[in-house]
Amino acid sequence: MSVKKKALQEITLMYLIIALSGVFSYKFIQTDDVILDFLIADLVMTVVTFIFSLIKKNSSVYDAYWSVIPFYFIAVFVVELYQFLDFYHYVIFFVISLWSWRLTLSWARGWPGFHHEDFRYVDLAKQTGAFYPAVNFLGIHLFPTLMVFACMWPVFYTLGPGPKYDWLVFLGAFVSLLGIYFEYSADNELANFRKRPNPKVEDILDTGIWGRSRNPNYLGEMLFWLGVFLCGFAYNAPWYTGVGFVSIVLMFFFISIPMKDKRMAERRKGYEKYKKRVPLIIPKFF
Repeated sequence: MSVKKKALQEITLMYLIIALSGVFSYKFIQTDDVILDFLIADLVMTVVTFIFSLIKKNSSVYDAYWSVIPFYFIAVFVVELYQFLDFYHYVIFFVISLWSWRLTLSWARGWPGFHHEDFRYVDLAKQTGAFYPAVNFLGIHLFPTLMVFACMWPVFYTLGPGPKYDWLVFLGAFVSLLGIYFEYSADNELANFRKRPNPKVEDILDTGIWGRSRNPNYLGEMLFWLGVFLCGFAYNAPWYTGVGFVSIVLMFFFISIPMKDKRMAERRKGYEKYKKRVPLIIPKFF
């Protein structure tokens, strides 16, 4: 058995245990608010994930949580509320499930195993020193959990009566599918680039969709969550439930993209020319 296959089996077992911790929490810590019930279960699962990260001494144990948890929510919705679901619900649930499974499979394809840890976590550990355990839990585990939960917040409003604006459900689903397409294209082209013959450190992926946008994967993620918000808004979700989508945009523009640009500029000689030629987010087609 290969090292990666063994690692995938191990982390799959971990996530089954994580999921069970959420089920027990949801069943036994009941309040009068379904959103609060899901939030508590989400926090319990995050703590269990953090414990596994400590056991493996690798914070990248959390990486798959981002894409797995929305499908977990959808699965619980279907099991608990299937008798109340209609066609619009299944459109929304299908789009979210498609995003979740595609992104999780993409992560599994690119994850080399427990010997690898995201460079950002390694840098944070060096920068924060003795404070890293707190930074690890609050910044690497809890913060993304709350962000994704906020992104899923509008979906809870779809569990009521039919949509007020049914056309907006389809518009939201289209925007999310467009985002999935961008992410799918970007991930596949990046995976093929990493398998290129005679790779050099200074090589830059500047063909296909990466030749039209420097961050097509981030663009896809933002479009996906915008579409989810629109679907919730179709059911009269309050405007402030868009805080998750806004937080995603702010995270990409003020944290993820600057960190990526700095690292790429340090490692790739031609990156500054690439930055001048290729737009930051919005693709150029002409």
